[in-house]
Amino acid sequence: MTGRVEELRFIDQATWRAGGPKGVVLAGASGVGKTRLAQEVLARAVQRGMATRWVSSTASARGLPLGAFAGLLGTVGGDPAQVLRQGIDSLLAGTGRAGVMVGVDDAHLLDELSALLVHQLVLHKAVTMVVTVRTREPAVDAVSALWKDGLLKRLEVQPLSDPETGALLEAVSDGPVDSASAARMAALTSGNALFLRHLVNGELESGRLRAVGGVWRWPGEVTLSPGLADLVEARMGRLSSQVRDVVDVLALGEPLGAGVLTRLTDAAAVEEAEARGLVRVERDARGLRARLTHPLYGEVQRAGIGTLRARRLRGRIATALANTSGGSADDTLRRAVLSVESGLEPDPALLTEAAGRAAQLCDMRLAERIGRAAVAAGGGFQAQMIVVSAVGGLSRYPDVEVEMAALTALAGTDAELVRATVT
Repeated sequence: MTGRVEELRFIDQATWRAGGPKGVVLAGASGVGKTRLAQEVLARAVQRGMATRWVSSTASARGLPLGAFAGLLGTVGGDPAQVLRQGIDSLLAGTGRAGVMVGVDDAHLLDELSALLVHQLVLHKAVTMVVTVRTREPAVDAVSALWKDGLLKRLEVQPLSDPETGALLEAVSDGPVDSASAARMAALTSGNALFLRHLVNGELESGRLRAVGGVWRWPGEVTLSPGLADLVEARMGRLSSQVRDVVDVLALGEPLGAGVLTRLTDAAAVEEAEARGLVRVERDARGLRARLTHPLYGEVQRAGIGTLRARRLRGRIATALANTSGGSADDTLRRAVLSVESGLEPDPALLTEAAGRAAQLCDMRLAERIGRAAVAAGGGFQAQMIVVSAVGGLSRYPDVEVEMAALTALAGTDAELVRATVT
């Protein structure tokens, strides 16, 4: 229950209030921790002497009347009013004076009759309800009425914050976690507890997440486990070819201006991707910017894009950025990175400028990589000077002498020879 103190306090107030229906609706994205939170509430109810019932709603059971309750109810039949009465009696059987707490997971998947039974249970004085629903998912009227009509309080379960993610990592690791490693995992999972658990399990099995000197460290090189990839793909849902193009372009080049994205893909598909929660569009000082709503969407898509398609898309994105007025220094760096990994003709001036920008940002590995591409493209002395600075910044001193020899050989003027000598 790391990071869920406030949520538990809210639920306690909603489920133990005097007068009126008792219970709460827990709403949130898939994997955010709604089910775990609801199960904790039921476990605490048992400690207070209450009977508990747990109902798991599924898409497959949605086509059957009372399909979600099939494992809890005995034989029921007759007209709907009689069925509901029998259902309530079955759930209350043997509950005692303390009453019963019923947990209904993924209530947005309930069939009409099951939803009506939940609605009637909420109105029963002996029943306390804990219901979970997924945000942005449609639910039948009897379910949505639970919070719209004020019968139950609704709590939006938020993703874990970065400090809470770090605390959770240390709790499950039984030891301190390197702050940079915790920050990388928090950024990648965006506070989704389910994604975090699968990421940690996969990185532990691979040995990339390991204890060094008593401190857990992770280099941040992501290789998604099949289980985590399946979870992310299930959350994204089926993608049409047009929506897939939108997601793939952002996976390779986000963030992008909304205008650039619509020129590279289909405008209607961009709108559909935003409506489905795959893409978010935000306004900043430069206008509307589009990015994927979760970092793992990009990881999954990049892993599935073929090499040739990725090179072609990177080239198109780089060209679109070059044709956009008002580009920033960061756009120059992004264009260079995209160009190096595409089939575009290398531009030595662009690559040299971008390598210098990477060095200014103290990303010496990127500066070396782009600088070498600039040298190979004919960037000359200035590009090689950046390579020398980057190698020195990475403390690879034996390599500096080799790079210095190349720098001196490229010196075409006395002034460049002086710069090489001073360096």
